[in-house]
Amino acid sequence: MKRIFLISTLLTAHLSAFSTTNIQYLYGEFEGKTFLDTQYGAKQTITAEHYRTFEYGDLFMFADYAYTRKGLQFTNKKNDLYGEISPRLSLNKIADIPTSEGLVKEWYGAFQYNGSDTYHAWLYGAGADLNLPGFSVFGVNLYRKIQNIGDDTYQLSLNYYAPLGNRWHFEGFSDWTTGDFLTQNQLLFDLSPILQITSGKLEVGTEWHYYHENTYHTDNDVFQAMIKYVW
Repeated sequence: MKRIFLISTLLTAHLSAFSTTNIQYLYGEFEGKTFLDTQYGAKQTITAEHYRTFEYGDLFMFADYAYTRKGLQFTNKKNDLYGEISPRLSLNKIADIPTSEGLVKEWYGAFQYNGSDTYHAWLYGAGADLNLPGFSVFGVNLYRKIQNIGDDTYQLSLNYYAPLGNRWHFEGFSDWTTGDFLTQNQLLFDLSPILQITSGKLEVGTEWHYYHENTYHTDNDVFQAMIKYVW
């Protein structure tokens, strides 16, 4: 973890053009058979996210702290901490090539580190930002994934954001590997005007969390209540 934090610090040492941070609280019933599920009952998750652009690319990172009173599936642990750090280097900016108004807006070299107390994975590959109707953000990254648990594999990752009028929006991500599939998609409503605070600061809604593991044909399919604060 120390090495990747040092890398991210060096990458963001240049002038930052844009940055945003948020914290989320999610609550859902995860009584399934996958390692993401609980032995019994609900799981509560606090997620901290940060995104920023810098002179030659962008950086996204998050950390999830999960708690369940009855313990997580396959362990007696009641809590879990997991995080990812995903820097990308813009090939357009490095080569001084303007972004495009066509399908592919910008090309990247893409990297990622995934980690918990027992699991670690390093990912490297290529990515692109696409111009797609209805989406203000649509990113695609293809990685080679080297991990300490399970076979090394490839991963295709999508991330997206679509405004739905003045107060609603849809956002999320999807990850495919040769071994599993995970998607988390959020439908959120801007509560800020009702509370007379800055628009976009406080959002409420739901997250659809779906995970499928190929080898044992196990799934979890959960809708979570959520609240999100942005600064």
